Amino acid sequence: MNIESARALKTEIASQVVPPAVSAIHRAGGFSITTFSLNKMTKAEPLVALGLAKGTAPGDVWVAVRLQRHSLEHSQTLVDDIRKRAKNEVDVRFVGRVSKHALPWYRTRQRPLLPGSSVGHFKITAGTIGAIAREKKTNRDVILSNNHVLANENVAKIGDAILQAGAFDGGAAARDTVAKLSKWIQLTAKRSNLIDAAIAPIAKSIELDPTNYKGIGKLAGTRTAPLLPGTNVKKVGRTTGVTHGRVSAIEVDKVVIDYDMGSLSFDNQIEIESVGNSAFSAGGDSGSLILDEENLGCALLFAGSERGGPNDRGLTYANPIATVLKRLAIELHKA
Repeated sequence: MNIESARALKTEIASQVVPPAVSAIHRAGGFSITTFSLNKMTKAEPLVALGLAKGTAPGDVWVAVRLQRHSLEHSQTLVDDIRKRAKNEVDVRFVGRVSKHALPWYRTRQRPLLPGSSVGHFKITAGTIGAIAREKKTNRDVILSNNHVLANENVAKIGDAILQAGAFDGGAAARDTVAKLSKWIQLTAKRSNLIDAAIAPIAKSIELDPTNYKGIGKLAGTRTAPLLPGTNVKKVGRTTGVTHGRVSAIEVDKVVIDYDMGSLSFDNQIEIESVGNSAFSAGGDSGSLILDEENLGCALLFAGSERGGPNDRGLTYANPIATVLKRLAIELHKA
């Protein structure tokens, strides 16, 4: 049918077909209590959405019927009446309840504090809490992430506010300061760097869940065995959530990374490729702790390329965790 005919039929179905069918189901008790409670709260009941859809021939338009309740899906009278009026030129689909796309948990405020969630120095966008570690000298719990996440590429000052969620994800200093920056490894252009890392002691008032890597499991501690090419790994990060990958190279020297402060060279890095159809990491995943198959922490994610890897979705680069822990004098928790 043409578009004007389809519009007229849509109006006809909305006024003459749907209301009596809904009334009949109501009388028969076919809708759940939940439906009635939603109706009382918002005056909007999930029933039938109507629109226009592409037909089978060029320029052909059908009526799109989207059923949002099981009772309507199973109402043969309703569906048959619609098909009859449309001479079967109708696209009927059951879609169920339609909900807003809420932000994934790792981009929102988390209390207790969880590894893998959004974090950042108050002047940056957002990165990832790699781990809630323990400072050996003081026994304080600290957030472990990258220098460029917590220390703003060397520009920060000791005591600066660290927000969870990060500023890009709605974090505000007044209500979301969870830690204060205490230590970072200076990034330099004068020689090759080994790690991009920093820590921030967590305020005593903040609840923690240090070994809970949501979507992966419990952190089992620190990997001590050498990380070899072919090792399967995983991470949870602020942008891409839980992803799986494989170590594609180790001891990578002179890999040059672009920072706001300029291009910096890194030695002895770990390279990781994705094992699926999507990237292992993306911007905002910086700081994520990479875990091996036994859930042992093995590397600290800090950078990634746009291209490369088996699916050409990019390669990820990470610092060996042993170097990070030694330089910052911290240790990982274990379940």
